[in-house]
Amino acid sequence: MISYSVVSFSQLRDREDDSKSSIQKMLQQQQQQQQQMTSNQLSVIMDGPVDPTEYIVGPGDVFTVSIWSAIPLNFQIPVTPEGTIVIPTVNEVAISGLTLETAKKLVISEIKKKYLSGQASFTLSQPRSFTVTVKGLVLQEQTLVVQATERVDAALSIANNIQKYKLNNIIPEQSLFLSEKIEKIFSSSSKRNIRIFRKDGSSVNADIEKYIATRNHIFNPLLRDGDVIIVPPNNIEKNFVGVYGAVAKTGTFEFVEGDSLFNLIAIAGGITQNADPEKVTISRIDDSGSYSEMNVNLSKIFVHQASDIALHRGDRILVSQKNSIDRGGAVNIEGEVISPGAYPIIQDSTKLSEIVQKSGGFTKHALLNGSVILRTKKVAHEQEVESRQMRKGFTMNEDTSYFTNETALNHKNEIVSVDFVSLFEKNDQSKDVSLRDGDRIVVPTKTNSVYVFGEVISPGFIRYAKGMDVKFYITAAGGETDFAQSGDIKIIKAGSKQWLSIGETSVEEGDYVWVPKSPYRPTSYYLTIYSQGFGIIATVVSLVILVSQYTK
Repeated sequence: MISYSVVSFSQLRDREDDSKSSIQKMLQQQQQQQQQMTSNQLSVIMDGPVDPTEYIVGPGDVFTVSIWSAIPLNFQIPVTPEGTIVIPTVNEVAISGLTLETAKKLVISEIKKKYLSGQASFTLSQPRSFTVTVKGLVLQEQTLVVQATERVDAALSIANNIQKYKLNNIIPEQSLFLSEKIEKIFSSSSKRNIRIFRKDGSSVNADIEKYIATRNHIFNPLLRDGDVIIVPPNNIEKNFVGVYGAVAKTGTFEFVEGDSLFNLIAIAGGITQNADPEKVTISRIDDSGSYSEMNVNLSKIFVHQASDIALHRGDRILVSQKNSIDRGGAVNIEGEVISPGAYPIIQDSTKLSEIVQKSGGFTKHALLNGSVILRTKKVAHEQEVESRQMRKGFTMNEDTSYFTNETALNHKNEIVSVDFVSLFEKNDQSKDVSLRDGDRIVVPTKTNSVYVFGEVISPGFIRYAKGMDVKFYITAAGGETDFAQSGDIKIIKAGSKQWLSIGETSVEEGDYVWVPKSPYRPTSYYLTIYSQGFGIIATVVSLVILVSQYTK
């Protein structure tokens, strides 16, 4: 006889209410878990998305398990200290030590055994934290707390925190000592042969310089629980490769077995814009002392048309530069021209007349005989070396003093010898000059005057009169004073400021006329001169008498 179970409508309604309540509670719990997961994720330190093939799962990792079935399920599940996760309604699964990729496949496979229909996901939501130890040539050997998403360079950065180190060690009188110690550690510690020893007995290398150059994570591995990081000395004097020429950073770099030409060029910052990648030379001295050179076309290696070149310890790489065709520059023309300003030139090719033409030519107020080209001098230390070399032949103090004064006047600029009047008024093309980058062409304004000063009655500007000589301007200035030394009058040229005698030049507009003062001599001075003169005469007369008597 078959028995039936009778269920009332009220019981069915109660069961339905319980089911709805259970679902609501589950949804509320999932929402709280999601909020907690988001809050935790804000503190995660990462350099990009986690690579499932690289990340190793361990105790403390927190995962989100989602199951989309008739009643969706969502759990946050930590990896237990035993290395397993316990999935409600499914099973306990051991995943510690597996890559994230393998752990995902294993867990989803277990879920599908229970939930035949629907989809499931297994996602890392909170990476674990653990300790690693840093030893060797770092500022502070220590055990650090890091996250599983951090790499070797992060641990080294903490161990080499300069500010924290100074804060822990600084004493005022030791400030210089600490700075020297920090510099010594940084200069002598290896950046490329860092060793990481793991709890399972394995070890890997880190090459931070190559990681920075290539951004390949294989050279900067993720940290694991209990890692011990050893930073050795670099021994760069014996273990090096040199990179020179047209690269961003030239010099010697620490050598690592397996280095290649492409990688070392990357570590040196890459080639510059003026590099010739088709002309790269690798110089090598083998163990027997034999020297050899290898010419390499780096451009083919860049596009994978040629194999990369394995390097040896002690190799030297030279990246040639292209022949520079940029011999340009600019000059500045200022003063009495139609359009003053900067103008581009081809160095040592563009002529003065071309720039004057480009600037629109001279204004009617231009003083050509006072115009000059000023050329930028060498930097200060080069000037000093040149000055000392040129003074080696001087034998008189007057020469040295004169030279020192001249070089001081030309400390910033040197005058280019050019005759503006002959070039632009007389069209003498032989007077045209080539310009160089940084030259200044200065065209002053006409003064229509000559300045007379020194021992004259009324020094000052005298109206210029073409063809008139020095006497005309001195007379116009009231004539000489009683103290004037007429024989030493000088004409100072408007442009070069050169002091010339009356017979060496004529007076031109803008020139200066200098009438010097006769030096004051006391009576004793003249008595001394006279006595010396009489003494010489007496000596000569005595010699003549002696010679005449001897010859008789």
